[in-house]
Amino acid sequence: MIFETERLIIRPWKESDAESLYKYAKDDRVGPIAGWQPHKSVEDSLEIIKNVLSADETYAVCLKENNKAIGSIGLIPPAQSHTSITDKEIELGYWIGVDFWGKGLIPEAIRKIQDYAFNDLGYNAIWCGYYDGNEKSKRCQEKCGFSYHHTEENKPCVLMGDLRTEHFTRLTKEDWLKMNNSDNAVIYIHGKGGNTLEAEHYKSFFPDSFVYGFDYKSVNPWDARQEFQKELERLSTKYKKITLIAVSIGAYFSMNAGLDNYISKAYFISPIANMEKLIKDMILWAGVTEKELEEKKIIPTAFGEDLSWEYLQYVRSNKISWNTPTDVLYGSTDNLQSLDTIKEFVSNSNSTLTIMDGGEHWFHTAEQMDFLDKWLNSKI
Repeated sequence: MIFETERLIIRPWKESDAESLYKYAKDDRVGPIAGWQPHKSVEDSLEIIKNVLSADETYAVCLKENNKAIGSIGLIPPAQSHTSITDKEIELGYWIGVDFWGKGLIPEAIRKIQDYAFNDLGYNAIWCGYYDGNEKSKRCQEKCGFSYHHTEENKPCVLMGDLRTEHFTRLTKEDWLKMNNSDNAVIYIHGKGGNTLEAEHYKSFFPDSFVYGFDYKSVNPWDARQEFQKELERLSTKYKKITLIAVSIGAYFSMNAGLDNYISKAYFISPIANMEKLIKDMILWAGVTEKELEEKKIIPTAFGEDLSWEYLQYVRSNKISWNTPTDVLYGSTDNLQSLDTIKEFVSNSNSTLTIMDGGEHWFHTAEQMDFLDKWLNSKI
């Protein structure tokens, strides 16, 4: 089987690819992070083509301009998968030479193989994995629609002779169809300590939209602003309508990033609507003063949060302005933002407010989640 994309030819490996394979596979920035040793010679690469890359559904990723192999992509059957999958599912593996990182070539190849796996081979889901620390692979999978599924620790990496933590992502055919055929996307942004798996809860509310969780890495608002804007710029080139669901500090990061330029509708759950007020409250809880914080710059606290003078000054210098139509859900016993703070935010923005009597900052009990679901249904 041979595939073509705008810039690539994806074809079976040939013995004549050995020299090109060695050129890129000898780089120790490529193999080790993916779980295999750098190639030692052209002869070594030739043997790997004969004994490994000759497997069914394993392909060389080649530039269209010269048909030279610059990477590899392949489908791994259930019996050889790195995790437990069913017979109607398949795992995807890939790599590309360092010279071609950041050019979008592997995502281009992945999307072609996704189409092949779902439409021609009839699989119901595709899995991917990446070892802890391989942020490039993680980001690539997110761009191609894969959502975090689970993590496995202390896994033997046979070719490298060590134990590793491996994270797994998954894309179902249903989500793939929505991702490629829908004009609508729903982006879920979790709060501190949350994760992208929480986005699964919201898929049934938006059956005609591609729903996914944004696994952001930033821990402060100035980094989050760039990271969030880049993600929404990417989404806006593909989807006509983008809806935001944001929880706690995820809502603050979204507003700070100016996402209302991209969002047509938002749902905030226990939003941090006034970060300056929260930090001032934390200063009181810690029994310190702003003057002490200014002098020390960072003050650890007994409740696990470091107070930061830089963070406070940033918040004061970057006031929030939010104009997107937004529905806010708030718990009356929220211990991070007062009702007055939330009401002030709602009155100054294009928002509505629903209060759950007895609800907490983190909606997690069966009763709270039932209230959340009914609230979201009524607003949609």
